[in-house]
Amino acid sequence: MDEKTLVAGQQTWLDSLGVTISIACAIQCTIFPLLIGTLPLLGLSFLIDDGIEKIFLLTSISLAFGGFCWGFQYHKQFYIFLFLIAGLALILTGRLWVEGTLELSFVVFGTLLLASGHILNRRLCRLCHRCEKGEPVVKLNGHGSDN
Repeated sequence: MDEKTLVAGQQTWLDSLGVTISIACAIQCTIFPLLIGTLPLLGLSFLIDDGIEKIFLLTSISLAFGGFCWGFQYHKQFYIFLFLIAGLALILTGRLWVEGTLELSFVVFGTLLLASGHILNRRLCRLCHRCEKGEPVVKLNGHGSDN
């Protein structure tokens, strides 16, 4: 296995983990408040704690930042960082300045943007990897490949 294939595999793994954590964060934010009465009965009251949400958010943001930076080294598509910036802006707005049910919407949409960015990042890396092998690649905007 050559080095480029190994790196592409690691990048795919990192983006898959990022998608999983981001979606888990969105699920935790939306479903667990509905289960506030039953989780303590099941011995899972620690899942309601604000600290768990902070861990999910920090992990999700860290994986997005690392994964997007790593992927950018290969596919050179700067717009991937728009997902990071928009997701981070929504999460911070929801956590710091918005109260009530709107906070939930901001944070969930922010984490879903991070997950979408991971999916796009993985796709861009795969397209670039194919390009390096000499296979034809059509860019997402449909204008051919400059790689």
